[in-house]
Amino acid sequence: MASSHFVRDTLTKWDLSKWIQNFEDEEIDEEGFMLLTETDVNNLIPKIGPQRKFMYKHKALLTKRQKTCNVDEDIPLATSSPSKSSSGNVEISLPGAVENPVVKQTCEYTKTKRTIQNLDGKRKRMHTSNTSGAGKTWYDTNESFMFLQSKPSTSMGSPLPVETKYDVAIENKKTLKQKPCAASSTIVSFEMERKAKVKNIMENVKSKLNEQHLTKLIYFLKEKVDMLEKETKQIVGVFGKTGAGKSYLINTLLGEKLLPSGNQGACTSAMIKVEANMTGNKYIAEIDFITMKDWEDELSSIYMDRSCEELGENDMEGDDENEKISALYGKVEPVTTIEKLMDKKHFREIPEFYLSIKKHVICNKAEELAEKITSFTRSDTQSASCTFKQQYWPLVKCITIKVPNCNELLEHVVLVDLPGNGDCNRSRDEMWKSFVGSCSAVWIVSDIARATSEKEPWEILDSTVTLLGPGGECRSISFICTKTDNINENQIDICTTILDRNKITKKKVRDKFNNHKEVKKHFSGVKNFFQVFTVSSTEYNNGKHLKQHETEIPKLLEFLRNLNDHHTRTSNYISGACGILSLIQGAKSSDMKNSKEEVCKILEQRLQKNTESIREYMDEAYKVFEQCLSQGVQQSEESCEKLLNKVIAPRGKKGSGYHKVLKSLCIYDGVYKPKGNKTKEKERNLNESLATCIRSCIDEEFKNIFPNDKCGPIREQIEKFTLGTNSLVRDHPSVSLHLKFLNTEERELKAKLICDLRDKKKQIYFSPAKSILNSMHLCYRRAAAHTGKDTLKRMKEELHQHVKNSNIFQMAKDDMLTCLTKLKDHIVTELKCKLQESIDISLKIPNTSMLPDVTEDYKKIMELMVFSRTLPLTSVMDPLPNPTASQSVEGKSNVQKRVKITGLDGSDIHKNQRMSGCMVPTDAVEFVFTHWSALIQRVKMVERIADDLLVEFMIQDEIHAAITKASTTQNQMRILLEVVRAGGKIVTSAFFKALQNYERPLVQDLSHEACNSPGRLIVSLNS
Repeated sequence: MASSHFVRDTLTKWDLSKWIQNFEDEEIDEEGFMLLTETDVNNLIPKIGPQRKFMYKHKALLTKRQKTCNVDEDIPLATSSPSKSSSGNVEISLPGAVENPVVKQTCEYTKTKRTIQNLDGKRKRMHTSNTSGAGKTWYDTNESFMFLQSKPSTSMGSPLPVETKYDVAIENKKTLKQKPCAASSTIVSFEMERKAKVKNIMENVKSKLNEQHLTKLIYFLKEKVDMLEKETKQIVGVFGKTGAGKSYLINTLLGEKLLPSGNQGACTSAMIKVEANMTGNKYIAEIDFITMKDWEDELSSIYMDRSCEELGENDMEGDDENEKISALYGKVEPVTTIEKLMDKKHFREIPEFYLSIKKHVICNKAEELAEKITSFTRSDTQSASCTFKQQYWPLVKCITIKVPNCNELLEHVVLVDLPGNGDCNRSRDEMWKSFVGSCSAVWIVSDIARATSEKEPWEILDSTVTLLGPGGECRSISFICTKTDNINENQIDICTTILDRNKITKKKVRDKFNNHKEVKKHFSGVKNFFQVFTVSSTEYNNGKHLKQHETEIPKLLEFLRNLNDHHTRTSNYISGACGILSLIQGAKSSDMKNSKEEVCKILEQRLQKNTESIREYMDEAYKVFEQCLSQGVQQSEESCEKLLNKVIAPRGKKGSGYHKVLKSLCIYDGVYKPKGNKTKEKERNLNESLATCIRSCIDEEFKNIFPNDKCGPIREQIEKFTLGTNSLVRDHPSVSLHLKFLNTEERELKAKLICDLRDKKKQIYFSPAKSILNSMHLCYRRAAAHTGKDTLKRMKEELHQHVKNSNIFQMAKDDMLTCLTKLKDHIVTELKCKLQESIDISLKIPNTSMLPDVTEDYKKIMELMVFSRTLPLTSVMDPLPNPTASQSVEGKSNVQKRVKITGLDGSDIHKNQRMSGCMVPTDAVEFVFTHWSALIQRVKMVERIADDLLVEFMIQDEIHAAITKASTTQNQMRILLEVVRAGGKIVTSAFFKALQNYERPLVQDLSHEACNSPGRLIVSLNS
């Protein structure tokens, strides 16, 4: 009742009481009110005026709630007076709150440094009184700095209740899972708090800007603040046959029973997205339905298929279609009409379906949510003896599940449980293709007992390769062998038997992938692109035979943490905020007209010169593609009859039996999609078949110019582009703040263009097939219209005549070249226009004192950036504790750690590294410290590299000055490498990126030398 009062009172307060009845009719309570989407509002309030008013006030309410939640729940403050513990840290009690004192950055660093040292090195813990039993929490008094040790995630929200229905093993696993990664979780918690502080600062800045008179500069600044919030997410597509263990694997990774698993005869039917709930502690499911029209068309297709059975075709799809009908309607009389099946009485429990809005399910526990959405996610075979229970999965397009307290894994990552192929329903099929084409990583899940013998996992790779590779953005494929614990219990040493089988299976899977030439040719084959994991969710939860790290679940968790990449995301956000405040501070300074004019002239000249350089390079790429496409057109014209007959007259398909397939293909613009999952029939796509020769002629060049798994030449041109603002700071210090802003703008624009490059290259790759579809559209309509005697023959003749007489292949070539030209124009125009606008705003608009004072805000952000540089980080690449290496925040540990690294050829290279902390080598770290001496002697562009690191806030101004003053490049590199060594993985990665930009030939030479050097390498950083 209170919730109803809330909705009524709120609408009355907003002068929208006229619409209260609509909200009550839909049973919208307070929680539902807060979760309303734009589509929901459009249905509830049909008038545009009140709609806009409601949405504006609703957004303001959400922002206020979120801010209150962050302050009151996410960052609890200490209450009691601090007291020293024996370790030198501070012990405090939990309840209540006190004012958060302001402390100096150096004090903040010292306290956190000591805390990290205790966490990482000596594994000491600081305890507080906590009677809730939810775990032990410690705080940094002066910063209200909280780390939750008992939770698997690093959310700053309230701890999850200990009692769950999943089972005791899962709850024990949550506690165990945190122990190996306590240090990395601590860092992630810190990164989240740091970002939250900067967000609050920028909200304060935006409020100040809103109070100002709207000018061109104020509008520009407000737009930049809004753009800070826009972030893209990495998608991990999880594929696998029913029963392979996909759902159980996802449940184990999240420590929650979210998806149906372990039930024979039941399987996940819908596409399911799993992401973090960033706004609260509830488990939320958003169910997106197909439209009423889509379902009516699907019913019509099912009835048409049944009537075609009289033609004698062996219908392999009936079981799947009958399952859909029986799941939703139960027993249906043969004479039942489509109109009766579309009656709204069948959808009484899901009014959202016929209202074309999303259904929201909100629960306090994962198990409760899983139970409520079962009928939307899984297909069960209805037993004749059981009471009919209506299921709604045939109507579901996609389900988004939002999980609280999993920010460490899923804040910037989405797990998508996908079927192995598309869907006969067009809207579901388009969404499926969109998800597959957007996957940054793909997991193929298979039972270890059938990993190499079963066809389906490998058929998934074959059928999706163009969507993942040249037509997508996949940078990693992982083959995950599940159920490794399923083994004969009579074995003497079960653990050794499991591990031996895992090792053999990994080799077999790698060998089989290497033999899949058609898949491999679409990828560049960089190191670790294809990985194999052998996992056991059961053993990870129960630990009967294997230790947790032997189940390889921790490796997958680390995979997600690395993809989530909190540090980079946070650094980018803070860097963007710093750029905006730099512009405001610079614009408030006294006018420096002469300096501005001189700098402006230099920058405009560089902008013109460097954009022309990119244009010239892309013109060369255009010529290469034009030659390849001309060859493809010639081959297509010579073999068009063969390409046509492969689809419309395949061997083994005779007479009227193939009539339905070709008819459907013509109705749906050249695509025939077999219905159901049980049929072994494959999709037939005439447009793709006709584009085969063109594709084969450009594949190699396309892979080289637009690779997913490494930096391609066009991306390299974008990354190399620079206005060189750092070099101007020394000669024009009076405009250093303006130049800092421009540098930030340049980096953000280049990052955006790289994202645009990924999206547009997909359009380029599929443009030949799309062009052919457009050219064939009218022909398909004419062919589909044929009826009566010899319909099959006349449809084939119609298609043959059109392909023969129309210039479809030349048009496909022209369309692809047009797409390439548009890409070139987009990159050049964006660089020119956006950077020219930024130059005009920062250097051509006269300085003004009317802007708000952000001096303190700027100072706080700069302190947070410096703190990020000096904070000692432990690598998250190694999730397991190292019992032998004593870690030191000062970076003075001399313990050697042996790490197993897979080489480019799949062999193991053992390296002993003497490194600070427990930094496990990644590509960047391994490379830098292996070639330490060679880098000192051979790197020439030291100052340019140092410039980049200064801009990225990886080195301080004093270090940069010392590097520029050094007499030789060797001395410069010695200074720089010492700083890199002390900075850990983050600084090393930034250094390696800059090294690739300015010394790419050297990097390639050293990598080649390393690949040709057999044996073990001993690398000492003290040499």
